Amino acid sequence: MQLWRFTGSAPGTAVYFTQRGGGFSEPPYASLNLGYHVGDDPEAVTRNRELLAAILGIAPDKFTCPRQQHTAVVDELAEGRRAGTGAVSEESAFDPCDGLVTLLNAAPVMLHFADCAPVVLSATNPAGEPVVAVLHAGRQGLVHGVVENGVKLMVEAGPIPPETIIAAVGPAIGACCYEVGEAIADEFEERFGAETVSRSHGQASRLDIQGAARRALLAAGLRPENIHVLEICTACDNNFFSYRRDGVTGRHGAIAWIG
Repeated sequence: MQLWRFTGSAPGTAVYFTQRGGGFSEPPYASLNLGYHVGDDPEAVTRNRELLAAILGIAPDKFTCPRQQHTAVVDELAEGRRAGTGAVSEESAFDPCDGLVTLLNAAPVMLHFADCAPVVLSATNPAGEPVVAVLHAGRQGLVHGVVENGVKLMVEAGPIPPETIIAAVGPAIGACCYEVGEAIADEFEERFGAETVSRSHGQASRLDIQGAARRALLAAGLRPENIHVLEICTACDNNFFSYRRDGVTGRHGAIAWIG
């Protein structure tokens, strides 16, 4: 199994990003598909999650997974009875929801991706308590404020000052591959600036969603030195799932927890 650990997260937190290899799913979901909603054999997804949990040293039924809908909705996992929702099926108590914040100990949050940007936040509040959040930052979610909503809720739940938050922006489709129509490009440029849109005469415009996520984090009050971007394009790198590249495909994950 291929895992990348973000070692710069806040004390008392763990942050991981998965790749696509080392699981049990068959093509076109090969092989570590973590999403129940894409048409894969549910038994294979369950085995993949169990394998991931065993490697991370956590119980597979403790993953809390929202039902992602490309919204800007961010919620707080604050009640132990909701921890583990979405762990063994697509159904989740967080629906729709594209980001979760938690101060709960040993309550891993996992979201799924195949080109959208995973944004994982971690911090320690003045009482010394860790706080984590995982956000699903695709084009629509970014434009509608999923990153800002995630930071705002984390600041309120902590409570913590935003300048202490550490962010890891994981693998996502790059401006090299993310072609869009002009109306979408115009909206994105108006929201995040010309630096996030590549325009060439006679060619489709391209979006930089990792760059947009970084600009959103800065606007929300994070310090530049606390924002870490893993500059990997999921459409270029076959170690990751890519909806744009493959159409029918699986989902890799971003996981964070306290403990």
